[in-house]
Amino acid sequence: MTNKELAESIIEKMGGKNNITQSWHCITRLRFNVRDKNAVNLTEIKELEGVIGAQYQGGQFQIIIGNEVVNVFNEVSKILGLNPEAGAQQGVKGNLIERVFDVISGVFTPILPAIIGSGLLKGFMAILIATSLLSDQSATYLILNGISDAAFKFLPFLVAFSAAKKFQTSASVAVALAGVLMYPWQELINNPEITNLSFLGFMNVPVGNSYASSVLPIILGVWLLSFVERLAKKVVPNSLTIVFVPLICLIITAPLLLTFIAPLGTMIGTYLERFFTMLFDVAGPFAGALLGGLMPLIVITGMHYAFFPGSFASFEKFGYDIMLLPMSLVSNMAQAGATLGVFFKTKDSKMKQVAFSAFVPAMFGITEPAIYGVTMKLKKPFYASLIGGAVGGAIFGSFTVKALSFTVPGVLALPTYLDEVSNNFIFALVGVFASFAVSFIMTWILKFEETEVKETPASEVVARSGGPTHIVAPITGEVKQLADCPDATFAGELVGKGVGIIPSEGKVVAPFDGVVTLTTETNHAIGITSTDGVELLIHIGIDTVDLKGEGFSREVNEGDSIKLGDTLLQFDIEKIQAAGMSLYSPVVVTNTADFLDLVSAVTTGKVLSGKDDLIIGIN
Repeated sequence: MTNKELAESIIEKMGGKNNITQSWHCITRLRFNVRDKNAVNLTEIKELEGVIGAQYQGGQFQIIIGNEVVNVFNEVSKILGLNPEAGAQQGVKGNLIERVFDVISGVFTPILPAIIGSGLLKGFMAILIATSLLSDQSATYLILNGISDAAFKFLPFLVAFSAAKKFQTSASVAVALAGVLMYPWQELINNPEITNLSFLGFMNVPVGNSYASSVLPIILGVWLLSFVERLAKKVVPNSLTIVFVPLICLIITAPLLLTFIAPLGTMIGTYLERFFTMLFDVAGPFAGALLGGLMPLIVITGMHYAFFPGSFASFEKFGYDIMLLPMSLVSNMAQAGATLGVFFKTKDSKMKQVAFSAFVPAMFGITEPAIYGVTMKLKKPFYASLIGGAVGGAIFGSFTVKALSFTVPGVLALPTYLDEVSNNFIFALVGVFASFAVSFIMTWILKFEETEVKETPASEVVARSGGPTHIVAPITGEVKQLADCPDATFAGELVGKGVGIIPSEGKVVAPFDGVVTLTTETNHAIGITSTDGVELLIHIGIDTVDLKGEGFSREVNEGDSIKLGDTLLQFDIEKIQAAGMSLYSPVVVTNTADFLDLVSAVTTGKVLSGKDDLIIGIN
């Protein structure tokens, strides 16, 4: 498949051009916001040649491509022809946490090249100075230092431009707001004792705050701008929009930004930085082991973007980061070690090729091909990488290893740990070597199934003994996303991950072999546990407990053994509808925490009870 053909197939299975509202990419993934999540077929996307994996996380559809992501994205952009300033408000409608992750990811991903490039330049400069090839008193150094510092010092401008695209508002006005934050108010006043200016007699504008290198103040400011601009466009005639809308936006947003929002953003960033600093001060080795070991899972879910504001706040205040970048470095090196261990140990020629091709980018900090193509696929090497990352993280936490510049956490990032006044670089080398070596050795020691590396259809992988946990549909009907559930408890995944089904047949059957562990007097729900430990809750309709059992009948009792396809419950669809209740029926894995991940085998369309795959659990 060519990149163009792959792009066309992805767009088709994303529900077509009209279903996609935003598209962008990071180092290895295509990222999409869509109008209708139910129109996306993740199962078929995963099976496309050239796709390493696909998932819905943090309010986005993420398709892992690997090294060809830029070329595929270029083809996607050509086909979509999306206007980055259009597509207004059709974005994510998930829960609050999903929305926050979506915003942070959408803002930072497009500007990472500038930040990473500047960080790498700082690393190379550190090498040149350490080897006496460059003097820190020379004009060349001063120029290079200015080039490498610019992206960080004027970071609010980069963030403003990216946030404007994410919030679908005017990029030029957003950048102007960044200029308002960066304006040298204190220098113009020329009186260090004056820390506030009065605006309109009742608004106090702090002028002593520095917003260089900050991110939260401008993100919050552009978010406010998006609302003000929409309201202004409603009241200003179209013929005068270009003149008066920017004026209204600036005169309303800028004072509020300077007076309330920017100080609030600074305060949030300060407390984030203090929290993480305190965490490592109080429990450095433990915190390091926990974060270093769990970082692959954090990255898989996209939650690593939540650490960005705290890391930038730390860079702004102290000039270094002790959490996101250092922990990502040992975690990535652990993935590289485990992948190299698979390369040397496996006897499967295809897996050897995959492992080596994934090992090289992992060494440079790009681990998705290693995670999805090698370690997680074989499971035990993935466990080895978690152990290696935990060991390296404990070392980093014990010695408070600092990343002095923001760059991709791979071998090229090591120069950014050079510090002339401490042994920071030596401790970094020790931690990196330990994480790599422990993962390599653990992978060599642990036995993984060679049969798992053969190329087989997804359905065979699921059904094979020793493969991922396999749950078939307990109800015949139309599959829905759990986020669309009318009940907030289920929609927010507070009970667990799963899917919803709109029944077309009034019968619930066993989706696996196991035992009945929970029944209700009203028979509207049932809990069952599989022989391999899956705890599943099947809830018929929403608020159907109010029917007090009318229209429901149960065929099994608590403690009964069940076989795949056995009838568990029967219910009257028409009676539920006549009562004005929703037929939406959640099917939820209540022990979600026991799995690395749970993914929907089908995201849209109809399923047959006892036959079609519904949920796949990654053990």
